[in-house]
Amino acid sequence: MEEWEKKLSTLSETLDEWLTCQRNWMYLENIFGAEDIQKQLPVESQKFLIVDRSWKNIMHRTHDDTLVLNSLLPLDNGQTLLSTFIMNNEALESIQKSLEQYLETKRMAFPRFYFLSNDELLEIMSQTRDPHAVQPHMGKCFDSIKRIRFGEGRMGHDILGFFDPSGEYVALSESVRAEGPV
Repeated sequence: MEEWEKKLSTLSETLDEWLTCQRNWMYLENIFGAEDIQKQLPVESQKFLIVDRSWKNIMHRTHDDTLVLNSLLPLDNGQTLLSTFIMNNEALESIQKSLEQYLETKRMAFPRFYFLSNDELLEIMSQTRDPHAVQPHMGKCFDSIKRIRFGEGRMGHDILGFFDPSGEYVALSESVRAEGPV
């Protein structure tokens, strides 16, 4: 009876760590799938890649062997599933802290970013080559700007003016080139 209690307790703890890992992995997978974020955070990208490989290996193993008690057996590297998930969760937590510090530096450089959530700011940061990516967030950053009017064709990165929330267009006296870091 005590042996089964220990197995079920370990299984319960493993499943808790598993769910935490899954939730964090799913959130960070979208972020580190963007090439621009990988370039801006290379150390965190490498850490995530290690966790990603581990996660995918575990998922393949689980798919191949669906008996839940077999998840208590050691992995190929000799570690238990529980210890692997604990290590992965620590790595994912470290990655998230680094990501939040990175976003904080961006907010300090441009305080209007404080009006955006982390997800919205990450969406902008992951598309640094596309200045049009800021369009959906203009209303949160600036009270009187709903969207920006860009040029067309070769002038697609030139800002010509902006529209206020009521639809009024305000032209700039000179166009401004949207280039460089976000």
